[in-house]
Amino acid sequence: MTRMIRLMTVIAVVLLSSGAIYAQDKPAPPSRPAMVALKLTVVLSRFQGEKKISSLPYSVFVTANDNEFTRLRMGTQVPVPTTVFTGNNAAAPVQSYNYKDVGTNIDCRAMSEGDSFRLMLTVQDSAVYFPDKTEAMVASASTGAPAFRSFNSTVNVLMRDGQTVQYTSVADPVSGQTIKLEATLNVQK
Repeated sequence: MTRMIRLMTVIAVVLLSSGAIYAQDKPAPPSRPAMVALKLTVVLSRFQGEKKISSLPYSVFVTANDNEFTRLRMGTQVPVPTTVFTGNNAAAPVQSYNYKDVGTNIDCRAMSEGDSFRLMLTVQDSAVYFPDKTEAMVASASTGAPAFRSFNSTVNVLMRDGQTVQYTSVADPVSGQTIKLEATLNVQK
């Protein structure tokens, strides 16, 4: 019986030794880039000519090399009146409301590239717009009903720590306002 135990011990030692040798010969799996904490500040500004009308800053924290998107949703639901005429009493319309989401959505993912970071950034913005009576090109100008404007930008931009980039500037075709998007990236330590 003791001979059997010694034999099994020798076999176990040989098997474990060969496994350790095999593990040493096997190449190590490729290392994943280290995760890096980033703070991204996105500023959405509107200009009428050279005059700044509004400037909305948004700050989000993004983990570089995480393969996950950071998402920010900021907004409200705006009631939109709807008038319905009933069959029996068409002279007395009934007013009800539907709700429309307006606000800002930001989605961002970052990957390290040397001493820089590649940001995949999407900004969507929608707002209620009450057109001026002089803006004849907007159908709602004559009714006084609000219009809803929207803006959507997707960019793949390379940025370094501390860098600020204005990556979008576009004119609103209805109001003539210029919308500018600016991003600032900071590595968190």
